[in-house]
Amino acid sequence: MLDKIKNLSELLSNMGALREKMEDVKKRIASIRVVGDAGAGMVTVTATGEGQIINVFINKQLFDSDDNKMLEDLVMAATNDALKKAKEATAYEFQAASGGLDFSEISKMFGGNFG
Repeated sequence: MLDKIKNLSELLSNMGALREKMEDVKKRIASIRVVGDAGAGMVTVTATGEGQIINVFINKQLFDSDDNKMLEDLVMAATNDALKKAKEATAYEFQAASGGLDFSEISKMFGGNFG
């Protein structure tokens, strides 16, 4: 606990460097691409580190099925998988930039979701 407070103190004393580092983190997060899948790859969803869905692939065999509910469930599962991976990748980038400091509790105070 004291180590984390020490890390926070060091971060606060170097605000200029921190601001620059956070801009770099934002750029890295914007470039993150993750793929979630469901149905053994029958549905894949690609998301950015910012949580934007940028691609959806649905195997055409699923369109031949009369089971719309199954297709909906697969799309939902693949989307949730992609968003979970994006959140994990984003949290990793923030922790790597902060020297391992856990931002999850701090971000909750500000309504954020960094980890």
